[in-house]
Amino acid sequence: MSGYLHHLRVCNTHDPADYQSWSIGGAEVGLVPHAIADKLPECGFSRSGNGLALPPGSFEELSEKLAEASEVLRDTGLAAKARGEFYPVLTRPDAEPLAIIDRGAATEFGIVNKGFHLNGIVRRVDGTFMWIARRAKDKSTFPGKLDNMVAGGQPAGISAFDNLLKECAEEAGIPAEIAATARPTGIVSYRMASSAGLRRHVMYIYDLELDPDFVPQAVDGEVESFELLPIGEVMRIVETEPDAFKYNCNLAIIDFLIRHGFIAPDHPDYFELASGLRRPVD
Repeated sequence: MSGYLHHLRVCNTHDPADYQSWSIGGAEVGLVPHAIADKLPECGFSRSGNGLALPPGSFEELSEKLAEASEVLRDTGLAAKARGEFYPVLTRPDAEPLAIIDRGAATEFGIVNKGFHLNGIVRRVDGTFMWIARRAKDKSTFPGKLDNMVAGGQPAGISAFDNLLKECAEEAGIPAEIAATARPTGIVSYRMASSAGLRRHVMYIYDLELDPDFVPQAVDGEVESFELLPIGEVMRIVETEPDAFKYNCNLAIIDFLIRHGFIAPDHPDYFELASGLRRPVD
């Protein structure tokens, strides 16, 4: 098994028996660990078959119930602190949201969680290079890890394109006219067990080709620095240093390597890599 395949298996490791589903009006929207499932009946959820349910309600009513439930979980140490950024609660990735929930409880409630990763690429006469970010050492999640040039969650109330422009400006100082040339290339998706709950992530992937003289700037403090690396060095790190990158960045990079022929069909794990990057989340 190659080091590349290790990352796919890490991001797709979970035991369905560890979770219970929860629904809104009969439509499943999340999967929660048993410890959280045991608390939700105190928060307006009812038992429904082998899972839990909230009755139908308006967008505002359901959002308020989830905010109250999240607060109960935080008070008992079962959810992370509130982040003040809200994610949509969806029955599937392309559905209209039924409610919103604070980002700090998204994994605990096991909702479909969307975001994006952007590969910053430079083509030179001496080869292909990729801009790599290093996360700030004071970040609450994965401090000091390597990261894609720009990445971010997809909050409620903003389009994917506008979110891309916003994060490019905030994280790397990329002007809107340059960020707008980023090319959407598809998705990467996975289900992954974590200490908080179940990560059901769908990541939109973008490639942004940059002029050799463009240098990204750390703006909002989430990134400590940027480094332009030869693609061969990026490949080496992903394959041989399993903990160097934030876990899901490896999938975005592997996807890039396959699409651009750096991982070719004669690689022994090619089929499993190519087919394993887009696992069902709903």
